[in-house]
Amino acid sequence: MFITPRPLKTELLTGQFVLDEQCTVFCSDNLSNSARYFTDTVRQYTGIELTFVDKLDDAVVYFTAPQLYNMREDEYVIACADGKLGVNALTETSCFYAVQSLLMMFDVYTYQEGDQLSCRHCFVTDRPGYSYRALHLDIARHFYGVETIKKIVELISSLKLNYLHLHLSDDQGFRVEIDKYPLVNKISSWRNGTEIRDGSVHIDDEVYGGYLTKQEVKDLVEYARSLHIEIVPELDLPGHMVSLLAAYPQYSCVGEGIEVRKKWGISKDLLCAGNDGTYTFICDILDELVEIFPGQYFHLGGDEAPKDRWCNCKKCSAKLQQLHLDSFDELQTYMFNYFTDYLTSKGKIVIGWNDGFTASTHPDTVCHHWAPKTDGKTRRMINKGRKAIMSPFFSMYFDYPYAMTPLKKTYHYNPERGVRKHAVSNILGVEGTVWTEHIRNTDKLFFNLLPRLAALSECAWGTNRHYVDFKKRLEGLEKIWDKQGLVYNHNATARMCLFKRLKTTSVFFKKDANTELTKK
Repeated sequence: MFITPRPLKTELLTGQFVLDEQCTVFCSDNLSNSARYFTDTVRQYTGIELTFVDKLDDAVVYFTAPQLYNMREDEYVIACADGKLGVNALTETSCFYAVQSLLMMFDVYTYQEGDQLSCRHCFVTDRPGYSYRALHLDIARHFYGVETIKKIVELISSLKLNYLHLHLSDDQGFRVEIDKYPLVNKISSWRNGTEIRDGSVHIDDEVYGGYLTKQEVKDLVEYARSLHIEIVPELDLPGHMVSLLAAYPQYSCVGEGIEVRKKWGISKDLLCAGNDGTYTFICDILDELVEIFPGQYFHLGGDEAPKDRWCNCKKCSAKLQQLHLDSFDELQTYMFNYFTDYLTSKGKIVIGWNDGFTASTHPDTVCHHWAPKTDGKTRRMINKGRKAIMSPFFSMYFDYPYAMTPLKKTYHYNPERGVRKHAVSNILGVEGTVWTEHIRNTDKLFFNLLPRLAALSECAWGTNRHYVDFKKRLEGLEKIWDKQGLVYNHNATARMCLFKRLKTTSVFFKKDANTELTKK
């Protein structure tokens, strides 16, 4: 029996429980969706039909919401003994997590005809350590459509993560339909070449692009919601905006001559902070995004914004003086706070990357920590009351090779290190991050994600971590991934000497981004 992420407490008992068509099922009304998910999944993978009954006393398997038991809303208990299998949970979400555990306990996903669905008698108690457990996916640099995103939603849901952060726009492309500004999708969603590392570093001349229609987004959001995942959209500003400025250059500091970027790296072209029209333009786009992404969080980016253009822009200099600001960093904060206030008025909680934060950043903005060498600054903000999500570059960036960021390093990351006890509750959770500059296809995408997603889930679930035990449980997950035909790194837990790690990392950066995938 294996469960990933590892439960808070598991007590194994003598005997075993067999799940077959003789097992009747009862569920409390408020847990019916999760109970149906369990029976539907069992039927889909095994053919076994489980029948629902109206009375608890007539059930072999039951899902109930106890009224007298002192449980947290995100907690579940599985009790399996004496011919009964019971789940206690107060909410659909916590019951859904119990169901995901049951599906692993019974090896439902790897069932073969003739197998017996059984598990050890046991008593399992579990609850997440953090409320925010997420994966970030960049669909701007390389575009991934609905089917791939749905597969990722299914994966992270099975591992009890609860947010998918979608990076929707960047210098190299804008990936959502916008009605009011049609050039966004006619121009911003396409580029005329791509920087590639496939043995040499070069730029091809192929037109590349695509975008999600609003209906596709709505369907995707609803599908994710059914699996207890909220999708968090990101519109990164004021930097990483070249694709939008290629379509509407009047909102840049330089005007004409901007094209959707082919190369990676950081561009100096930002939204013009001194142009009043810029604020209207972005608010119009935010209005359309808010309509199709109804969740509580909205990410505004704010990272990697060099001020060269602003320093030489008369409008930005005039805005600086008008607002009596001392620096262009403060002007960026003004712009970020302007859009934060706008989104807050629409009921959103705004998130921003930590390298864009200053002392004047809106106090309710969630700090998303990523930048190397800024740990101290982030910890100080957390200790002073700032809410934060942790995605440190050297542990949680999944676009880099395993040689650079080993699985064990991700697994052992401690988001609370350096945070005072009174401020630990300000850490909302952990997010794994995958940028796609050098991830051109789904094989590479899933290779980079698996088994890192499992390590992320155990870190983000935040309870009871043991790496040796984790490696054993990975064997069960790998059987599932094999059955699903997913590409993953079979050697992620193997030791690699420092020389080989350095060599592999060097090859990745200098000429071949697929170096580990091709040697798998």
